[in-house]
Amino acid sequence: MSYSGASTARQARENLSKALAALQEDPNIPPDVLAVAQNIAQAVGALFEAERASSEPDGKASVKSALGFVSQTLALLQEVRGQHAGVGTATEAIAQTLSMLFPLSTQPSRVPPPSAQSQQPAYAPPPAAVPVVTGSPITDANTTMRDEVAPSHGAGFTAPIPAQQPPAAQAPAQGGFTPPVAAPRTSAPAPAEPSYRGDVPRESLEVNIGATTESNFYVGFSGEIAEGGVFAATYNIFPRGTKVRALITLPGNFEHTILGTVRFVRDPMDMMSESEPGMGIQFESLDHEARELILRFIRKRPPMFYDE
Repeated sequence: MSYSGASTARQARENLSKALAALQEDPNIPPDVLAVAQNIAQAVGALFEAERASSEPDGKASVKSALGFVSQTLALLQEVRGQHAGVGTATEAIAQTLSMLFPLSTQPSRVPPPSAQSQQPAYAPPPAAVPVVTGSPITDANTTMRDEVAPSHGAGFTAPIPAQQPPAAQAPAQGGFTPPVAAPRTSAPAPAEPSYRGDVPRESLEVNIGATTESNFYVGFSGEIAEGGVFAATYNIFPRGTKVRALITLPGNFEHTILGTVRFVRDPMDMMSESEPGMGIQFESLDHEARELILRFIRKRPPMFYDE
């Protein structure tokens, strides 16, 4: 069985090859553009592995790896300071590649069709024959049938138990006096619960991001980290639209507090999903210090890609 997305992976690899060729046309390639080219080469290698994958999980894993390199490449292109003729062509090709790979990374894995043997109907035993009871010859229909069918009035006969009647209102006591019946007590309606977000302006949480954590930053088609956010891998998920104050900790004891809004969630009860449960928090306003801190981190670890 081969990977169902091999054809799309090949088209994406050809797109990236064009981007790589555009960046390498100039022999005096700047260092920042060279870093972009190296990332593209890694993405091309991952896509080549996806084309040759022999199973759906292996192919999907290679596509996700390539998607990470491409997302990081797009973010690095935003940091290119010098003028380079191939940057525009590379950016366009990378954006097209992202639009091709993202559906592959989110679609459910294809289940192989059942074999011919498994499609055969299960063996069902033939229905058992209904036993026929033959009685002795009837000599007297008026006596024999009555003896066999009609129950005797002696032992073994149980009189039918009358159905229990629902409790009715008690009959009035002798003398015509009817005891007063208390009216059912009705409780006052519970006050409506106040809006949770109205009481607490922002939910607080801590997001620890390292080299191998499920939590990570994410970017969209623009590749600009300020327009992206952070994915917090957690089972304590807030609803979409919740305002959040997140303390982000990075390797080297770097930390920064950011403000954001929950943009998407991954339900931990969704058994069909292969992704880690959590929520994506979109940055509301990313200051210069936080942006530089995140950019230094994603140069070493590719961000996730998410775009609705």
